[in-house]
Amino acid sequence: MAKKLIISQDAHLDRFNILEYYFKKTGSKKYPIHLFKQFENAFRLIKSFPGSGKRLNTEGDRKIIISNYLIIYRIKDYIEILHIWDTRQDPKKLPL
Repeated sequence: MAKKLIISQDAHLDRFNILEYYFKKTGSKKYPIHLFKQFENAFRLIKSFPGSGKRLNTEGDRKIIISNYLIIYRIKDYIEILHIWDTRQDPKKLPL
C-alpha cells in the first residue's frame, strides 16, 4: 500500500520559484504547466515506489532526477518531499 506523501514548505517554495522563473522568462504558462505536470508525475511515482530513488546520504534521503531537477525525499511513516533542486546549479549549494 502506498504511503501518504507530504510536500514540505521548502519543496513547495522550490517548485513555485522554478515555475515562476519560467513564466517570467517566457511570458507563457505553457512550459511552467508542463513542468508542474512532470513534478506531479514524479510525486506519484515516488508515492507508488518509494524505494526506487537512489540513496543520497546516511540519513536515508533519496533522490530521483526529472528533466534537470533533483527531487529529494525521505521515507518515514510517510513520504516527505524535501526539495526540488535544479541540477544546473553549483552542487555545493545543494540544500542538505
